Formats: sequence, C-alpha cells, structure tokens
Amino acid sequence: MEGLKDIKDVVEVQEPSLWILLSLIFLTLLLLSLGVYLLKNRRRRRKKATPKEIALTKLKNLDYNNAKEVVYGFEEYGTLFINEKNKENFNNIIKEFGVYKYRKEVPSLEGKLQTKIEQFIKELK
Repeated sequence: MEGLKDIKDVVEVQEPSLWILLSLIFLTLLLLSLGVYLLKNRRRRRKKATPKEIALTKLKNLDYNNAKEVVYGFEEYGTLFINEKNKENFNNIIKEFGVYKYRKEVPSLEGKLQTKIEQFIKELK
C-alpha cells in the first residue's frame, strides 16, 4: 500500500446547504406571515359604508331650514329603514309632506312635523 500515493484519508467536507435551506424556509414563513397580516389589515381599513349607514348619516344631517330638502331626503333615505314596526309611522309622515312636494316655493316645516321626523330618525339603527 505504500506504493499507492493517490488514495487519501477521509476528509470532512463543510457543506452549508442545510443552513441555507433552513434560512430560506424561515424567510419564506416570515414573508408569508407578513403578507397575511397586511392583507387582513387592508380589509379592515377599506371597509366601505353600507347604503344604510350612508342613508342614516344623511338623515341625521338634514337641514331643517330647507323644507324641500328635508321632505325629499327623508322620503328617499327613510325608505331603507321601513319595517313592520315603523311602516305606519313612516307612511303618516309621508302623507303630511303633501304641502311641501311639487311646489316651487314651500313654507318652512311645522314644528310638529319636524319633531315627528326627528323622533323617527332617533328610533333608527
């Protein structure tokens, strides 16, 4: 065996592929969790108001100095909130709007009618 010079002893080879694989897995999991977190928060931030929410804010912000705007706005946005409990009350208020509709100039709202409208809006959810 002394004549064979090309055979060498076993040498330990430094192979970093395990560490590279583990770091790639860790990085992938980190990026994936960050992506899920950002998508979840994006949905919360982009929550759009429903038509009922928009109508409720418009009903609450009615300008009672402009009778025509109140009449048409209340009728348009109030119809979204009609149910069995308040249907009759809503229809009674709409019947009282006859003086204020389809006229060029309208008188200011009566205090009693304005109170009914405000009470109806307060009962909405």
